[in-house]
Amino acid sequence: MIATLMYVDQLRCTWKKSLAVTVGVALTSAVLISGRNWSALPAQIVYQLIVSFCVGSLFWLSGPVLASYTEGMRPGSRWVIRIVAAAITLNVGITIGLAALAVLDVLPWSLYWSVLRDSVLPTTVIGVLCFVGFTMYETLKYRAQYETAQARLSSLESRLRPHFLFNTLNSIVALIPEDPDAAERVTQKLAALLRYSLDATARSTVHLEQELKVALDYLEIEKTRFGDRLRYTIDVPETLMQVEVPPFSLQTLVENSVKYGGGEIRVSARNGNGRLLLRVWDSGDGFPDKPELPEGHGLRNLKERLDALWGSRAAVEFPREEAGTTVQISLPAKSR
Repeated sequence: MIATLMYVDQLRCTWKKSLAVTVGVALTSAVLISGRNWSALPAQIVYQLIVSFCVGSLFWLSGPVLASYTEGMRPGSRWVIRIVAAAITLNVGITIGLAALAVLDVLPWSLYWSVLRDSVLPTTVIGVLCFVGFTMYETLKYRAQYETAQARLSSLESRLRPHFLFNTLNSIVALIPEDPDAAERVTQKLAALLRYSLDATARSTVHLEQELKVALDYLEIEKTRFGDRLRYTIDVPETLMQVEVPPFSLQTLVENSVKYGGGEIRVSARNGNGRLLLRVWDSGDGFPDKPELPEGHGLRNLKERLDALWGSRAAVEFPREEAGTTVQISLPAKSR
C-alpha cells in the first residue's frame, strides 16, 4: 500500500514536466516535418501531439518504476538498463501512436508497417540521445539542489548545537552550589548527549529511538533542577522506534516545553496513514493561532530543517487543545 502511494506521489510530481516535454517534442517534430509548407503545420501539430502523447504517457507511467528498480545498481548496469528500457518504451509508444493515426484515417493501413519499419532506427537513436541528455541534466540539477539543501541543513544544525548547550549548561551551573553530586550526574548525561551530537553530525536523520533517549536525558537533566515541579510521561509505540527523524528534533520540542510551558509534559507518537505524528503537550498557556517564531527560535530552526529535508511533506504544527500547548511534527514515516 505504501509503495503504491509513493508511486502515485511520484506521478503527481512529474506529470507537468512530462506534459511539457511531450508538447515540446510534438511541436518540434511538426515544424521539421512541415518544412516551409506552413499550411500543413496545424495538421502536423495535431498528428505529432497524438504520437507524442502515446510515447510520453508510457514514459510517465514507467519512469518511477524504472528509477526505483535501478536505483541500487552500479552506474554502468543502471545506464544500460535505463537506455534499453527507454528505447523499448519509445518504439512501443510510436507503434501505438501510428496505430491511432491509422484508426483516424490519417495514415493508410497499407503504409503502416513500412512507416513503422523505416522509423525504428532514426527515432531510436534520436530518442536515446535525448533521453541520456535529459537524464544527465536532471541528475546534475538534483545534485545541485541536494548540495544546497545539505549546506543549508549543516548551517541550521550548527546554530542548533550552541543553543542546546547554552540551556543545558545553565542547568548544571544552577545545580553546582546546591547539589554537587546531582551536578556530576547531569554532567555525565551532558557528556552522553555531546557524544550523540557528534555522532549525529554526519547524518541528516536518526532513528526515533535515539531521539527519544536524547529527549529523556534532557528531561532528566531538567528534572534534577526543577524537582517535582517538572513531570513528564512518554507514550511512543515500539513499532515507531525505527522511523527516521532529524537529530535533536524531539529534544527541541521538549526543550521548548520546559522553557516556555508549564510543569507537566506529555510526549507521544502515532502513525497517521503513513506519516509520523510526533507531538509534545505541556500545561503552559499556549501559542496564538498563527505564532510568529523569531529568528533563532528552536522551533523555527526545526521547521527550516524539516523544509530542507522533506519540503512541503513535513511541517511543524500547533494543534489546538482545550488546555495547554501542543506542538507537533508531521513527516513521512520512513524506516531505514
